[in-house]
Amino acid sequence: MLSALMAAIGLAGIYRAELKPRIYSWGAEADEVDAPLPGDELVRADAPRPTRAVTIDAPVEAVWPWLAQIGEDRGGFYSHSWLERAAGAEIHNADEIHPEWQDPRVGDTVWVGRRYGQGGRQVGAAVKPNSHLVLMSPDDYQRVQRGEKASGAWGFHLQRGHGWTRLLVRGSGGAVGHAVFDIPHFVMEQKMMRGIRARAQETYRQRVKRKLTPLRIPANA
Repeated sequence: MLSALMAAIGLAGIYRAELKPRIYSWGAEADEVDAPLPGDELVRADAPRPTRAVTIDAPVEAVWPWLAQIGEDRGGFYSHSWLERAAGAEIHNADEIHPEWQDPRVGDTVWVGRRYGQGGRQVGAAVKPNSHLVLMSPDDYQRVQRGEKASGAWGFHLQRGHGWTRLLVRGSGGAVGHAVFDIPHFVMEQKMMRGIRARAQETYRQRVKRKLTPLRIPANA
């Protein structure tokens, strides 16, 4: 019993010292980790706050539509859908942009898993097209509406480059800070970020290719 306890303490120490700093800032530069982002002001300042990032070889206008349609009953989360379905979520990741899902607004519901009721629901707390989408639990959303601070949030932020986009994902509070949440969430979130990148880059490449395709005039014209 004592040896098992000591092993657990040792693993916890390794997680805090080695793994946690890496997964909390996966892909992000130091200035990105420290930078204030929209939605930070809605959450308690003492909440744990991992920030992850990827560079996408496409402009923000090609990335935003994939963010706009996330949700269990919409475009999915572009992650390991088989794991999400194993956990009871009916996720089917979209590989195309759906015009009917392109108008997320503050107060809108984004389902993570409807079978879990309110525990599987997120609410849009801050939304700006081509810029950011910040989600939080219904209870936290109600707190914010009362002028209080939320206990946590999940924010997606797009920063414009010269023809490319930096996608930053910042989680804060809630279950963040506990290894049993942090590790599986990291596995799913980094896959989601790579899924968004792959889809945005492919659709943008196809769009550019169509524009560059020369007009073919019949020989007998």
